[in-house]
Amino acid sequence: MFQSARNPAQQPDPFNPYQRQILDQANQLLAQGKPGQAALMFAEIAEVVNTNHPQRAANLHAQAAHAFADDHQGPAALIQARAALNLFIKNKMVQRTPVFYANITRKLNSKGMENIANVLIGEFSSRVGSISPTTTASVTQKHGLLPTNCPKCGGPIHGEEAKWVDSHTAECEYCGSLIRSE
Repeated sequence: MFQSARNPAQQPDPFNPYQRQILDQANQLLAQGKPGQAALMFAEIAEVVNTNHPQRAANLHAQAAHAFADDHQGPAALIQARAALNLFIKNKMVQRTPVFYANITRKLNSKGMENIANVLIGEFSSRVGSISPTTTASVTQKHGLLPTNCPKCGGPIHGEEAKWVDSHTAECEYCGSLIRSE
């Protein structure tokens, strides 16, 4: 018997209208160069959706960690990075985990927060070290190139981490929108 693939476009939005508004405002604040304000909003939404949508919460914690790091708020970035990594590992997000880990530690080091990066490395290197991400080149060859940001919510899109629905369509991890590759 033929079984159709799950279509994320038919799934209900995990965010209520107020949360969607906050998410949109956070992305606008990032675009305006106000990462500290955006980080607080990402962290707030992550806590709210954690119970019912832990993978989305993990990505929101990751966004908050990056935004706090951009705002030179090391301790807050560390808290959010820990939350993101714990959720990535718990939910077996094997492609996302090592990529985020490498990106956030690199960012913390480049922003002069080596001590925070070292704390994160000390806590997660053994847990993340055994996980290997797929390469960007193989994903691009297999599926095509995605835009860098979701056209609906503005969330970052990473082809090597995307949840592919079919050979040319990926799902935004933040809002569930379908995004066609080029």
